Amino acid sequence: MRTKRWQRRVLRTVGILAVMLGLLFYFAADTIETDPYFESGYYKITLAKVDDAFQEKIEAQGQFLAGFARMNITPKYVKDSPDAAKGEFSSIKLAGYGDGQIAVGVHDSLFAKAIALEVDGNELIFLSADMVVIPELVVLEVESNLDSEIARAQILYGATHTHASIGNCIPGFVGESFMGDFQPEVVEWLGKKFTQLILNARKDRKPARFSSGDIRVPNLIRNRIIGETGRLNDKLNVATFAQHEGKKAAIGIFGAHATTIGPWNDKFSGDYPGYFQRSLEAKGIDLALFFAGTVGSHSNKGKGEKFQKSRYIGETLADSASVLINKMEADSILAMTVITTEIEIPELQAFYVSDRLRLSPWAGGKMMAEMKSIYLQGVKLNDLLWITMPYELSGEYGIDLKNALEVAGYNSALTSFNGQYLGYIVPQKYYYYDTYEARLMGWYGPSMGDYLMELNFRLANELTDSRL
Repeated sequence: MRTKRWQRRVLRTVGILAVMLGLLFYFAADTIETDPYFESGYYKITLAKVDDAFQEKIEAQGQFLAGFARMNITPKYVKDSPDAAKGEFSSIKLAGYGDGQIAVGVHDSLFAKAIALEVDGNELIFLSADMVVIPELVVLEVESNLDSEIARAQILYGATHTHASIGNCIPGFVGESFMGDFQPEVVEWLGKKFTQLILNARKDRKPARFSSGDIRVPNLIRNRIIGETGRLNDKLNVATFAQHEGKKAAIGIFGAHATTIGPWNDKFSGDYPGYFQRSLEAKGIDLALFFAGTVGSHSNKGKGEKFQKSRYIGETLADSASVLINKMEADSILAMTVITTEIEIPELQAFYVSDRLRLSPWAGGKMMAEMKSIYLQGVKLNDLLWITMPYELSGEYGIDLKNALEVAGYNSALTSFNGQYLGYIVPQKYYYYDTYEARLMGWYGPSMGDYLMELNFRLANELTDSRL
């Protein structure tokens, strides 16, 4: 009798658990959205915002000013009595690898760098940092510190995407999985650093000349999704700003992931972009910046292991940049067009359950940091068209836009990590392919790439006054 009673209790408990798990699955999972994005509400709202941004675009032409600044942002490890105001911390996780190390030293220093432009009273700031991303909370901190002295729309953010840099900057399960426990004092410290960097660059403005160009370097980059058979954006884009008194800055944009350094490392490092910048500066460039390009499907390729590979790629890339810079012709007259628009995004469809199911927007949203306004920005400087995006765009997508612009007579730069992070944006043909890029990091459904690329083309058409 006792045995039957015990069996009934077990069966009842199992039944209750099964119902609870069924309900949990019902509310926690949802089917992937496959309706055409161009019939969605978020698409229509975004188009209205884009049209408004086109009406408010900034256009200026004439002789211009350029100012340069750098700021060391390497945290200092101290065991006792850390002082965040001085950049002293007892624990900083190296960002980018979920199983990454806590930093215990410095292999090479981390920097944030900025170039401040002014054309006919209109200002624009290029800011890049040796970080895996530019966290939104840091951008908001800078915006608050500047107090409307420089608007958010006047700043183009970018990161080198080194995975051996500063973590602890993004709250939420996903942010903390990649960057370690959220520490608001790190955000505040970086915000002050970036703010002062921008102010310093503005103070340094002097009459200058501008040039841009690109060069192919296929020996340093590969398609990380399907290898040698995949399409490849192998161009290094370079822009230079030379003050008339002699100081010169150069920006390099390249699409190879900065992942020569893995979770075996426990020291801060700029990875190959750090070597690129130091090598250019050793060749006579006063300030070298690096912006991660279309890294959403491309990895690096080079000789050596660990830091030797970092050095090989960075210095080889710098050699290519030097060859290009020596051929580029500079102009003292700058025609500048700037467009900044906010965009809407679909409901979250992150975290794989099956080919047809992902975690529901409600469940997935509990794991992600909340985002504020999401910006897409485009700039035309003479014959250079630059679009900076809040995600990791696939090089296979990027090459289509770059080729169209080249046919129309423009150089182009497509950069990532503009103050928010929407994951990887890869072609729809890879969405159901069992890859890290699509399955784990494709957060907004199979149509997200086509949607964002339509916006990129619209922006490029408006900046060039053409139909690409």
